[in-house]
Amino acid sequence: MRPRLFLAFLLLLAVGCAYPRRTTSLSPVRSTVTSTSSPSDVWALTVASASVPPRSRGALAWDGTDGLPDPFVRIYRNDVLIYESETRNDTLTPEWNVVLPRNLYAPSDATFRFEVWDRDEVGADPIGIFRHRGLPPNVLPGADARVLLDSGAQLALRLASPQAHHGVGVRLYEVRGDALVVVEVETHSPAGRAGLRPGDAIVAIGGQSVSGLGSQRAPGALSMAAERRERLRVRGERGDTREVELDQGFTWLTM
Repeated sequence: MRPRLFLAFLLLLAVGCAYPRRTTSLSPVRSTVTSTSSPSDVWALTVASASVPPRSRGALAWDGTDGLPDPFVRIYRNDVLIYESETRNDTLTPEWNVVLPRNLYAPSDATFRFEVWDRDEVGADPIGIFRHRGLPPNVLPGADARVLLDSGAQLALRLASPQAHHGVGVRLYEVRGDALVVVEVETHSPAGRAGLRPGDAIVAIGGQSVSGLGSQRAPGALSMAAERRERLRVRGERGDTREVELDQGFTWLTM
């Protein structure tokens, strides 16, 4: 076989072996959800605004000129960057009023770092940093809180009850002939609370086999499984089989 034809054959095999990936449906809860029904360490966090000193560290002018800084915010959890805001140009009092795209998972033993930076043409320079184990103690639900950074700059944050969703919480799965194989699971969801893990193969939904439901009906049946309180038969990566029942609680998307 010629080299080009052989490579094309290998590519065809690779494409043919790939399984389509899908996600279960989610819909936001429109009514107000009380904090007592949400996880204690999950919150909606708003980056509101900041107040920047008139001069940079070392009493130097911003950008080395008489201009103003271009601030943006970074948030780290356990030294991993989880959020970066847009840049606000030429201002000492930037405003964002942006809710993080997902609820913030904020366990009390996690180390958080809130940073305000000045973006320039070359890169970025730090304006101020605040570190704390858990969220800052003055950041409480229902009120704006100002966090004092090490440079004297301040960052205003707002904490609120998290956004809830209806849905199973299987973030991603592969559709195979006889199973729906879990790839990603939302931790705070019916699927996560039931112990579904990446690599688990869902072989039956509500007593009906996935192969019997077919690739067209099985995804819809999985999306409705929590609402219908249907049991899933799951085959683990080691071949063990177990029955899983999903609760009717909410899914809380977190970052």
